[in-house]
Amino acid sequence: MFSKILVFLDGTEQSERILPYVTAQAQKFDSKVVLLRVGSSLPLTVSAVGTEQVTVGSSLATVIAGRDELAEASSYLSRLSEELSREGLDVDVATVMGPVADTIVKFIKENSIDLVAMTARAYKGWKRFFLGSTVEDILRECAVPVLVISPQAAGPVGAS
Repeated sequence: MFSKILVFLDGTEQSERILPYVTAQAQKFDSKVVLLRVGSSLPLTVSAVGTEQVTVGSSLATVIAGRDELAEASSYLSRLSEELSREGLDVDVATVMGPVADTIVKFIKENSIDLVAMTARAYKGWKRFFLGSTVEDILRECAVPVLVISPQAAGPVGAS
C-alpha cells in the first residue's frame, strides 16, 4: 500500500517519536523510508545527491553557514538511518533548505511519496500565530495520506 514513506524530522527527540509508527508501517508494507530534514533559515537549496543551487544574492557567509547546517543534518539523519537499517528497513536520507512546508510538499511531489509521517509541534498562543503550523500547511497542500502523532504519543501498540 505504501511503497515510499517520507519522515519529516527537525532534529529534536520530539520529532523522532514518529519513528516507531513508521517502522511498524514500513515493516508491514515492505516500504522504503525516506528521512527528511529541512533547514528553513538560509536561502540555499541542496539536493539529496549533493549538487547545490545558490540563490542570487547569497553572501559567502550564508553559503558557508548553509553547508555547515546541512552537514550537521546529514550526520543526524545518517545516525537514524543506521538505527532503522538494523531493524531491517530500506532507508534513504535527504536534506534540503527552504521554507519548511513548501519544501516538504515539493519533495513529496518530486519523489513519488505515498505516505508522510511526522510529529506535531505543540505551539500555543502567540507562538502558533507567528510560527504557524507546518502540519496544517502540509495537510492543506499534500495529495497523499499524512500520519501525524501528538508530541505526547507513547508509541504504537506492540512497539518496543
